[in-house]
Amino acid sequence: MIFAGDFAQLPPIQGENASLYGQKIGEKSSSERSQEQAMGKSLWHQITTVKQQSSEDSKLRTALENLRYNACTQKDIAFWETRVISMMDGKASVSDDNFHNVSVITSWNIHKDEANLLGQTLTDFYSDDSLCKVPKQPDEDSNERWDRCKLIYLKEITNEFQHAFWNQPPSSTDLKIPGKLSLCVELGITKGQEGTVYVWQSSQGSKGQCVLDTLFVLLLNPPAPVQFNGLPLNVVPLVPTKNRVSVNLPEQVEVLPNFAMTDYASQGKTHAFNVVDLHKCKSHQSMYTCLSCSASAEGTLILQGLSKGMRQNITKGASGALRQEFCELELLDEITALRFEGNLRHVLYTMQTAFSTEMEPV
Repeated sequence: MIFAGDFAQLPPIQGENASLYGQKIGEKSSSERSQEQAMGKSLWHQITTVKQQSSEDSKLRTALENLRYNACTQKDIAFWETRVISMMDGKASVSDDNFHNVSVITSWNIHKDEANLLGQTLTDFYSDDSLCKVPKQPDEDSNERWDRCKLIYLKEITNEFQHAFWNQPPSSTDLKIPGKLSLCVELGITKGQEGTVYVWQSSQGSKGQCVLDTLFVLLLNPPAPVQFNGLPLNVVPLVPTKNRVSVNLPEQVEVLPNFAMTDYASQGKTHAFNVVDLHKCKSHQSMYTCLSCSASAEGTLILQGLSKGMRQNITKGASGALRQEFCELELLDEITALRFEGNLRHVLYTMQTAFSTEMEPV
């Protein structure tokens, strides 16, 4: 089994005690949940090979390594300050061409939503909704069949309700947009895949509103090149999907504005040009998550700068459990390198000999 990720990023929602490195896991076995947590931690301890990779930029690498441990030095803070945006000539700015069409990583959803409403003028498209009666779904263990039940349309949605639906803010939760994970993996159309709008086709809906029929998206850094007949390379079509469930959902193309994203959504991504807003980050792990998406120091921009409180918070040191987890990962990383170089057996023999010598009675 191969894991690919960054273990220094955000902890589980329940906090450090719910993480694999939490020191309280395994203390009790009175509940089913505590037993499952103990088994999960036991399985995690079976991992014996770790390969950690880092950027070639030495200052960025050092600052990120210290930020992982919440132990930034004054040199690290001075380095981060050099990446704060400025209107002075020769300084990095979001107006530079390289930072166009780059998502801003922020900590709060409300800031992300507000950023997605700013900037260039957008074209508004609206869903085309209808009410229907959905038959009761049978239990999984039941032999009852209902897939042939005919849907009964009750009435048209009034203009008042329709406008209320249209005024709802966009949502990226799986509960409100089902089927996101059923998109085509082979074509690079998956949850979290970034892209830019190439062109679209629209039509008029049942209430005279503008409805988006097909959205053509140019994928950014897809896992593999995608070629449709008659379309440029990496341009894919997205069409509306209809969901019949026990709640009211719009029929629309499953795509969201991406002028900004949260630190949670940015996990596991690497950006050649990375713009971050650290103002409301709650912890050093949140700040690390935002900044670790950077591929280089030159491609990193920090909005609003670092406040006095933020500079103090990233120098306090991480918890003992988190430091222990990172130390163990670094040891496994070193063992992996020694194994690759063919020096592992010799080192272990030397360590065993030294240990035996120290234990001999005088």
